[in-house]
Amino acid sequence: FFFNDTATTEIYTRSIVGSVRCVQETGINAEYMGIICQLGSMPTIYVIKDTLISLLGKQLTDEQFMDICFDYGLEIELTDMKAMPHRDIAHEKEDQIVYKIDVPANRYDLLCAEGVARALRCYLGLSDPVTYSLTNGGKPIEKIVVDSSVKAIRPYVVCGILRNITFTPESYNSFISLQDKLHATLCRHRKFVAIGTHDLDTIKGPFLYRALPPKEICFKALNQAKEMTAEELMVLYEEDLKLKAYLGIIRSSPVYPVIYDANGVVLSMPPIINGEHSKISLKTKNVFIECTALDLTKAILTLNEVICSFSQYSNPAFTIEGVEVINEGKSEVYPKIETRDVLVDVEYVRNITGSPELTSAQCVQLLKKMDVRGEVISDLAFKAIVPPTRGDILHKCDIAEDVAVAIGFNNLKPELPNVSGTIGKQLPINKLTNELRKVCTCAKYNECLTLCLVSKVEQFTKMRKKGPSKDNKICVLLSNPISSECDSARVSLLPGLLKCLRSNIDVKLPIRFFEIGDIVLLDPSTETGARNARRLAALYSDLSAGFEYIHGLLDYIMVKLGIPCDKEVGYQLRTGKDESFIEGAQLEIVHKGVPIGIMGIVHPEVLLAFDLGYPVSLLELDIDYLAKVFFHQLILKLIDNEFRLSLIHI
Repeated sequence: FFFNDTATTEIYTRSIVGSVRCVQETGINAEYMGIICQLGSMPTIYVIKDTLISLLGKQLTDEQFMDICFDYGLEIELTDMKAMPHRDIAHEKEDQIVYKIDVPANRYDLLCAEGVARALRCYLGLSDPVTYSLTNGGKPIEKIVVDSSVKAIRPYVVCGILRNITFTPESYNSFISLQDKLHATLCRHRKFVAIGTHDLDTIKGPFLYRALPPKEICFKALNQAKEMTAEELMVLYEEDLKLKAYLGIIRSSPVYPVIYDANGVVLSMPPIINGEHSKISLKTKNVFIECTALDLTKAILTLNEVICSFSQYSNPAFTIEGVEVINEGKSEVYPKIETRDVLVDVEYVRNITGSPELTSAQCVQLLKKMDVRGEVISDLAFKAIVPPTRGDILHKCDIAEDVAVAIGFNNLKPELPNVSGTIGKQLPINKLTNELRKVCTCAKYNECLTLCLVSKVEQFTKMRKKGPSKDNKICVLLSNPISSECDSARVSLLPGLLKCLRSNIDVKLPIRFFEIGDIVLLDPSTETGARNARRLAALYSDLSAGFEYIHGLLDYIMVKLGIPCDKEVGYQLRTGKDESFIEGAQLEIVHKGVPIGIMGIVHPEVLLAFDLGYPVSLLELDIDYLAKVFFHQLILKLIDNEFRLSLIHI
């Protein structure tokens, strides 16, 4: 779990009998956070047993293989060909054993049989971490030019080439399946990234990536018998069970992205469909891979996963050919397969894993089991060399986690934590809140729970207050609200109570409501620029305003909290000037000159704005301030049994 706050981010990785606690300090790239933190179930891949064992290069029984996967952090179960999705079937023997493997959501390098085999070979010590090389083999580098027209629809493209590749039916199906898995996970169903693969021998560079009106795009799409315009294809694919889910990504745009070769042949119309002309097959020897995207970081990671996973079938193995991307006069060669260095303190890893005997050299050896190279810097530190396939490694805590996996969670020595100061208990403010709920309930007030997101009109216009503007920022505004009814965070509980009253206007009089909840206030001193504040609000409505009842509730609350109406040691009342209340019929609650609340009779214009036909009196009180200033005496009250028992009496 990632907790994105100002202090730390904690990742808890648990096995059946042990656990490792990794603390990740701040400084995480938010872009990467979005990649790693994905909602939903773990991705699942189906791999034919014989294929995986062949790639692994070591004979193992089903029980041995399942134990190894469990230690590595993969969940696995045995099934057969009938359980495999159609796109993953190799169309061979139906009685073959199939491994169904649940992959951790952030391990995109394990979404194909080749990736799983590579990881487990390192884990078992059968091979060292792979080194990938970027070369053009003495040939002119291929180029793709990005036209400025794609800025409005899908601005980025990255490409790479696999030369002299040899596909088998198993590896070909795995290649197609990996694209599907990446589309469903990292690419967010093609919304952020779309992958296109092409037979390089059927097309000619340089390539052009541009955007055109749908009527001007005409080509023979994959598995189609004739050429059609983009408009016709969009209509056709409305009936396609797979492709219709992606049409909405570009359909509303006046232009669609398209990739041409030097002869004007359409390679693809991302993110919908590739062209028939350049489709790959078992006979394909040179593969051109392009990833178009809204997010360049995701595009680079996606391309790395595809091209590195299948570079083992190239000749020579693990060699990749780069492609020059020219965008607005700037040239960049992709893929970016450079390694990344992460410096790690040995003491940090010792504390995380609970292994005080670890040395730098041992950490480096353990990382080799996790497909990560390392170098010893000193007795106190080492350097982890992260390969381009491990996009999940963002921080030294991820290195510590890999070391823990290599050691084996079951081999870590369990220790009782130092529980001093970490015993779970209710926060004082929440304890006070619960007691205040009892007080208000005993005073015959019914509790309401209203939404934190409200309308600016309800918060300000209907309450006769000046709303937010460019020069008057008084509340948190949503940049893309789903509705005008929830376009801002509430700064008061009172509008919510008035709305609640309007929805219950037929209830027998008198009506008594209260709410205790958080509002959101702007605060430049915080990291987010805003903070939560706890408030108590109450409403009384009858044939008469009933101001004395609201005043009585305030007195009752203060008596129960042990806060006297005294200028020196408690609170006092003074004339209020709130626009929402009738002038001369409102009181401000203050403590040593600091306003901590307001109560009064609601102004007729406010009643009219909320379509209310009876007089209303309101109270709002700053609970945070009370808890802070009167902390000690409130705590004594809250632990006093007599106080608890007295709540049942009015």
